[in-house]
This record gives sequence, structure tokens and C-alpha cells, in this order.
Amino acid sequence: MILAQHTLETTARPENIWARWADPSTYKDWDDGVEWAKLGGGFNVGTIGELKPMGGPAAEFLITALEDGRSFSDLTRLPFARLRFHHSLEPTDMGTRFTHRIEVEGPMAWVWASLLGSKLKAGLPIAMRKLARLAEHQ
Repeated sequence: MILAQHTLETTARPENIWARWADPSTYKDWDDGVEWAKLGGGFNVGTIGELKPMGGPAAEFLITALEDGRSFSDLTRLPFARLRFHHSLEPTDMGTRFTHRIEVEGPMAWVWASLLGSKLKAGLPIAMRKLARLAEHQ
């Protein structure tokens, strides 16, 4: 089930958005819901990272798909559910169109959707606008 999805167009170059996605240590600079994030290796499929949301416990995430410079997905395991984040971008005449989508699946997805859904849906456009502004000035 999709919890949130947002698409934004920006004058930022695609590689500037990609550079921020590929470096989780910068997530806190553009996502107010993130206290810190780090990777346990390179930005590649199979790499495990860790992210601490504001007010919550740190959780591991796994990079599950990656098309260099275009898209990536990651997975966080929750009790009886999985939280998936998908990020994609495409160059435009103006700069970049990018999309973030957050999904939850599994037998307890409905519980996690009710706990996280509204907060993620409200925060996603704000985080993306901050990311775009940082990438535009990079």
C-alpha cells in the first residue's frame, strides 16, 4: 500500500539531486524527520545503512535496487511489515523531475500505515522542496 508519493520539478541538475541521495549523511540537511543516517559501504545494491528518525529508534535499511544516476529503492524491516522507499529522477528541459514514493507491505501494514502514514505524507513534500533548494545552489 502506498503511504505517500510526491513529484517535484526543480531547476537543479539531476546529478545534484543524485549526489544528495547517494550520501545518506546529508539526509538530515533536507529531511526534518531524520536525525542521522549512514551507509555501511558504498551506495550499491546490497549495502546496509542505518537511519535514525526524529523521536524514533535507529533502523537498518537495505538498498534493494539502483540505476546509477536515475533511481534507487531501499527497504526497512518493521515488525510484521516492510517499509519501502523508491526514489527516481529524470532530466527535463528545466532541470529535474524527481519522485519519492513510500510503501508499506506485510501482514501488519495497516498498523504501520496508521502509525506512520499521515506524518510521512505531510513531511514528504517539505523534504523534497528542501532537497531541491539545496541541489539548486550546489
